[in-house]
Amino acid sequence: MPNLDALTLSLTGRASHTIVREPGVGSLTIGPPSRRGPSPDITVGADDKINWSAFDSLTVPAGYPWPRWLYYHGNDTGFAAWSMKRPIERFDWTPASAASIDASRARIGQFTVNVRTAPVDIVLPESLDDCRDFAAAGDLSLLSPALSAAAGLPPNLTFAPDTHPSRDAEPVRLPHFAALAGARSVAVSVVPLRQPFDCASLRQFPQARRVDLRGQFAGPAALASLTELTCLELRYCPDLSGLPPLSTWPKLTRIIGWNIEEAAGKRLRAEIRHLTKAAGRSWEHASMTQLRASEWFVTEYGLPFSGWPTKVARAAVKAYRTAEAGIAAPESPAAVEAAIRTFVRAINALPGIETGERDDAGEAVRQLAANAPFEIAPDLAQSWFDAERHF
Repeated sequence: MPNLDALTLSLTGRASHTIVREPGVGSLTIGPPSRRGPSPDITVGADDKINWSAFDSLTVPAGYPWPRWLYYHGNDTGFAAWSMKRPIERFDWTPASAASIDASRARIGQFTVNVRTAPVDIVLPESLDDCRDFAAAGDLSLLSPALSAAAGLPPNLTFAPDTHPSRDAEPVRLPHFAALAGARSVAVSVVPLRQPFDCASLRQFPQARRVDLRGQFAGPAALASLTELTCLELRYCPDLSGLPPLSTWPKLTRIIGWNIEEAAGKRLRAEIRHLTKAAGRSWEHASMTQLRASEWFVTEYGLPFSGWPTKVARAAVKAYRTAEAGIAAPESPAAVEAAIRTFVRAINALPGIETGERDDAGEAVRQLAANAPFEIAPDLAQSWFDAERHF
């Protein structure tokens, strides 16, 4: 039984909350009671004003501030000012209603905003030293990002727009984010075998050096306009027809294809060899691995265990299939939670789970949650993952 550390905090009033901190758990969830799963670690009202400085004295044994990762569902934007004196490694924010926040001076290494039902106006952190990565998920038409006059380049951008279940739906596009036009790194993640993402909306980032695409996308010919591209990463892509030849990007020195359709992967391998031998192209990294037949995306797509040792991968797939069966027709959202937590505990028992495998297991949890017949918020599934994992 792990040693438990009970702490009393004055978050919304004097000694308003008591939490139990477990060794090795660096994340904390804060928000209203959940109707679809377990309550957060700290329960607050969506409009409660929070004394974020109540965390100032908390550290891990090595002296680093605790919690490292915060998942907050609510409308108090005081965390931005708090981070100016106490940097936050990762902050995942889901506003409960319309919100406006000036985070220009915030020191949040990885900052995620989940936009669900109301507009969010946000001034992004102005320094890459303080905020390396900014992600936005959900209904991106409700997001209005801006940069302060003192800002340099935008942080690395990741977008995960909501998509329709039908692959025949009109491709989803990014809204025009004029303030972010100077971005150097842009990633877009959508679910394979659902509504595709329209690559034409990436033309708004003409200075992009790195583009990372995951899932089903349409109109890849538009990527030819990104003439500054040095890095192209493609993962879980079931259809790459129309992708321009690699010679389109004279500055490209890094190309990654992983779990992509087989025909395109073989074509890209041949192009890499040709550019290396005939054109003298020097690659920082070039790989096409886990090439897949089209059928794989229908029956096995996205299971992120293909790079694991065979015996361990077999056990992980078995645990995944068990969880998948458990959420196929559950009686309640609680049954989905139980299946996912059981899956994570099964992964705990496997050997050799390091950083890469941890990320893969997290991806598996996100997929299980996305496939559940009940709507499971990504941050809720992440909280189950963090609560159960020992790696």
